[in-house]
Amino acid sequence: MKILYTVILFFVCCITATTSIADNGAQVSANIEKENETIGISVEKVENTEGIIKCRYCGRLLKNGNIHRDALTIIQKQVEQGLYKRRIRFSGDAGRFRHLNVYVFRFEERKGGNFSAEKPAGVGFHMHLLENNVLKSIFVFDEEQQALTQNLFDIGKFFKRGGRWITAEKLSEEGIEKGLDTLLEEFSQEPEKAPISPTEDVSR
Repeated sequence: MKILYTVILFFVCCITATTSIADNGAQVSANIEKENETIGISVEKVENTEGIIKCRYCGRLLKNGNIHRDALTIIQKQVEQGLYKRRIRFSGDAGRFRHLNVYVFRFEERKGGNFSAEKPAGVGFHMHLLENNVLKSIFVFDEEQQALTQNLFDIGKFFKRGGRWITAEKLSEEGIEKGLDTLLEEFSQEPEKAPISPTEDVSR
């Protein structure tokens, strides 16, 4: 009888330990999944280099131009708002498993007004999606607004912009939206998941 009791006690202990290990494993997996749902973001610019250079992330060639002093702040805000709108959690922590990097090499403001511009706005950047520091996808945006007479193929853009010369901020917003649509569609969260405010950083 004593032996039978010992055997039963042994099996009960084994089952309890197995259940505890399974619960811990499930919790760890849930934590990892939650961590991977949050995307880190970083925005940086090419530093003090003129002419054609290689992108430090993807190795593609790019032609560096002038970058407005407020460019990084503007683009950072646009990325955050774009992720918020898509209900994707984000953090300023570039060390996240999934990381979105915007590498700006041109942000030139227009010279002139809405209907008459001596020089149009021009914006150029690479948007990189990295997972575990490995480059997974890239989106390239490099555009200078043109008059309709210069490019009839852009007639759709012309009317969408109200026939106006837009600012560099508006041009970069168009590029950021295209980039996010291209790279992040598969990571959009379900509608019932609460998003993070564009001014909130989940790493805090």
